[in-house]
Amino acid sequence: MSFLDRIMPKRAKFGFATSPWSTPPERDSRGYLSAYSEIYSLFGITLRIATAVSEVRWRLYKGAERGDRSQIAAHPILTLLDFANEFQTGQEIIELTSLHMDLAGKAYWYLPRNKLGVPGEVWVIAPNQIKPVPSETKFIAGYVAYVGNEQIPFSTNEIIRFPMPDPLNPYGGIGYAQAAAVELDSESYSGRWNRNFFYNSARADAALEYEDKLTEDEFKRLREQWSGQHQGVSRAHKIAILEGGVKYKQIQVNQKDMDFKELRKQTRENLLFTFGMPLSVMGITENVNRANAEAGDYTFARWLIKPRLTRIKNKLNEQLLPMFKGSGIELDFDEIVPETIEQKQSLAESGVKAGWMTINEARKLNGFDPAPKGDVFLIPFNMMPTPADKPIVPPPSATPPKTKGLTEEQKRFYWTNYSIKTASQEKPFIKTLGELFNKQASEVIGNLGSKEIFDTDKANKQFADAFRPLIYEVYADKNEEALHTISARLYTNSVQKQDLPEDSIEWIEERSLKMATLINETTKDRIRKRLAEGMREGESMPKLTKRIQEFYTGEQKFRAPMVARTEVIAASNEGALNAYEREDVEESEFYPAAGACEECMALVGVYPTKEAHSMIPVHPNCRCVFLPVI
Repeated sequence: MSFLDRIMPKRAKFGFATSPWSTPPERDSRGYLSAYSEIYSLFGITLRIATAVSEVRWRLYKGAERGDRSQIAAHPILTLLDFANEFQTGQEIIELTSLHMDLAGKAYWYLPRNKLGVPGEVWVIAPNQIKPVPSETKFIAGYVAYVGNEQIPFSTNEIIRFPMPDPLNPYGGIGYAQAAAVELDSESYSGRWNRNFFYNSARADAALEYEDKLTEDEFKRLREQWSGQHQGVSRAHKIAILEGGVKYKQIQVNQKDMDFKELRKQTRENLLFTFGMPLSVMGITENVNRANAEAGDYTFARWLIKPRLTRIKNKLNEQLLPMFKGSGIELDFDEIVPETIEQKQSLAESGVKAGWMTINEARKLNGFDPAPKGDVFLIPFNMMPTPADKPIVPPPSATPPKTKGLTEEQKRFYWTNYSIKTASQEKPFIKTLGELFNKQASEVIGNLGSKEIFDTDKANKQFADAFRPLIYEVYADKNEEALHTISARLYTNSVQKQDLPEDSIEWIEERSLKMATLINETTKDRIRKRLAEGMREGESMPKLTKRIQEFYTGEQKFRAPMVARTEVIAASNEGALNAYEREDVEESEFYPAAGACEECMALVGVYPTKEAHSMIPVHPNCRCVFLPVI
């Protein structure tokens, strides 16, 4: 019998304490999963969320590392996500994953390999049946599934784990249901009490009183007589005739005395608060109008569905995609937040009207395929179609703009588009730095005990060679974009794609080597300090190795994004300034990023273009930009 045959048919059962005065039982993962079928409000909330999460369309893109994504229509990964296994669809798998994360705080995918050595199926394993095996060096050494008394081991490349944050246990996970444990108990027990009230009033209805003590035979005869004549629905409300001094005493406790209506309503609201679920999404119409119903739809999509999808997406990109051959691919999902869609539409519309975004760039921003003749600018003054690759011929009545520089609205939208584009250009830098840091970490660990931490000259060359094409691409892209923007503003001939001038190539070469040298010098200095601390504390070689591994993990997590942003912004602005000079734009305006610091705000103003070089980035993570003053 296979693992799936043994584990999949199992159905968890959830028991409650039967004594009215006992302490409610502590739930484990199995208990929270079973509570889903026991508590109607928990069922309604989690199923509504899981259904919405599972309905979103997944898409695969290539060119993600270059920041120029194009969709892949067919791929084994998409097939796997559409048809998870012989008995379940991809939608069912995502639905179960969402339920497990919300109820138990974690979810697990088992990925059996096919003959090609890649995952051919996806099975969701209940979190109460599998546990991670901690490791001192790798965090997780593997997983163990429990089927009865049998333990089945799995390697880390067979299981994908989707944990919710647990501050006390990095190997566990806290789901929304666990955070609402007290509310679930209240809902369950109050519901059962109310049900029993209608079944048997949740108490004895009356008492039969005898003046004398009954013998055993008299008691037996009375009980049989009363049960036969008055118990059961068909015998309800019959007149009882009592003999021999028997008195009937009604117990005067009505349902209002034990009414749990308000308790259950409060419990329901507490559960909704825990999940962040809007009332309107659950069909509750109390104090709901159209305005706050629309706000509820936005809240539901933005704060409940999208974070769950993002968590799943990041996990699949990190662990599932590397199991398939090929690089530069990325899973993503269609935008689901209404406001985000409206913002992109507004940005595209304004960008096209302002003359700095082509029709196809606007279409791409909103997820549409390029139009056959969409590489055109629309001149702001008469909305005249202008091919991006042909000379611009202004109408006889057209005159160059008399205002100096861009309008405030144009500046704002220019920076918004600039920030979106540079953010996507950071990704290949971050990935490249991560790969370089991994190789360097292995070299440093191999050199422990020797005087040389790593070969500086070799590292500088490796880093510079890796950065050079990335910097070139950002520089050249911005240079060409700036030339088109200036051309559209001045009604001059649209520029043709051309090679960068020699001074630009020299800047890219110098910047690559400077960046590599600075990174490696800083890294070597920090490693020396880390090793010196470890040696002072008398750490063994394994502990020093762990210290190095933790150092490079931190470099990848925190330093790589900072370096990536700084270098992308530097290359982008230098590319733009070079274009401004080539088009004889004598002045450039320092435009601050949204939420700019005081240091950047102090530099806001207009500068001679030739003197503006190297001003941006002002500091690490700076996102300011130079705009042409025309």
